[in-house]
Amino acid sequence: MNLNKLALILTTSLFSSHLFALESDYNQPIHISSMQQQASLKTNKIVFTKDVLLTQGTIKLTADKLTVIRGEQPNHEVMIAEGNVATFYQTQDDGKPFDAEAKNIVYDVAKGKVTLTTNAQVKQLDSQVNGSKIEYYLDSQELNVNSSQTERVKTIFLPAQFEKDKTTSGKK
Repeated sequence: MNLNKLALILTTSLFSSHLFALESDYNQPIHISSMQQQASLKTNKIVFTKDVLLTQGTIKLTADKLTVIRGEQPNHEVMIAEGNVATFYQTQDDGKPFDAEAKNIVYDVAKGKVTLTTNAQVKQLDSQVNGSKIEYYLDSQELNVNSSQTERVKTIFLPAQFEKDKTTSGKK
């Protein structure tokens, strides 16, 4: 069996879990493309490099490098996206976009947690949150945002969102 077939088999087995997905994306296949791929069967690790694109349903993840480490139990993978800017996008079940970026994005499948570090930013509709570390919990859709010693957490609400809310809330 050549290395490419072996890597394909390992890739398929690694991605049997729910990746960055809310309920509507769980049953979709995961597609990963990159310019290079390296698999280590001994350590259960696959590294995708150069122009990495991962898609699953509405989810789109881009990075310079994506490392997937398989856990000892099913659905315990850890996925580490790295890049000058790694991005994550998903249309949530309520139709709202969840758009995030950072230099590092770590997804812990067992915990259902996405952690963004180094220049972390999340945008949703007309709002934006920046911090040194942002934790996003998939099930509850909650964010925890932390700052570094030298920077503060920043949130921006743009007037366009308030205008939409004001015009729809006053109508019966």
